[in-house]
Amino acid sequence: MNSLERNNSLDLVKWIALLSMIIDHAWYVIPSESQEPFRWMRTIGRLAFPLFCLAIAANVYRQPTGYTGGWKYLGGILLFALISQQPYSRFFEENYLNILFTLGLGLVITQAIHHRSPSLICAGIAALAIASAYRPILSFGLAGVLLPAALLTALHARELETKIVTWSLAALVAAVANAGANVLILGDLPPAAQAGISAAALAPLFGLFLMQAHIRTVTPVGVWMYPVYPIHLLLLSSLSIAWT
Repeated sequence: MNSLERNNSLDLVKWIALLSMIIDHAWYVIPSESQEPFRWMRTIGRLAFPLFCLAIAANVYRQPTGYTGGWKYLGGILLFALISQQPYSRFFEENYLNILFTLGLGLVITQAIHHRSPSLICAGIAALAIASAYRPILSFGLAGVLLPAALLTALHARELETKIVTWSLAALVAAVANAGANVLILGDLPPAAQAGISAAALAPLFGLFLMQAHIRTVTPVGVWMYPVYPIHLLLLSSLSIAWT
């Protein structure tokens, strides 16, 4: 994980993130009176966002000093964030910005922390200010924007004690991103909510385990993943309309 060579374990993390996201969103297509037996789909879906954040953190971690491809990476995320907003609003019918905006802001902050160049530090401060201003309508809020940076810090940890602290912090940030202040009353929440928050908190550790595994063959996850986001939202939205 110290070069830009393709990493099969990281591709596996991306595949699981992508599939868990689709499973999560597919739950909304099920008629409301039949959703409860499929609540497990929502729990699985809680893995998606932390694993996407881990993929961003790992990609930045692998960037050598002076690497300039990060702006192209950011451009792809923001382009499809704009393309995806209308399908996202149509499917969820919520006044929220889609997940790609959150990941894009998180990427800028994470690159600023990793490379520490003057231009990236300024960009990181601007991204943090934007995230703070728009946190009420950002998917996963300010904690979601900061999660890739927390995971990058965890990836940099070398001593056992530091690893325990940084990965525990990343797990907490992942839980807060998914549940907000509800993490403070976890014991009073319904079992389904507890399961979802627990899955989100464990997702970074699960992703770390996958990245330590020696995976020989995994189909690469390339730039085609970006259009999958708006396309799957359009397809699920069409199915939802057809079944109502």
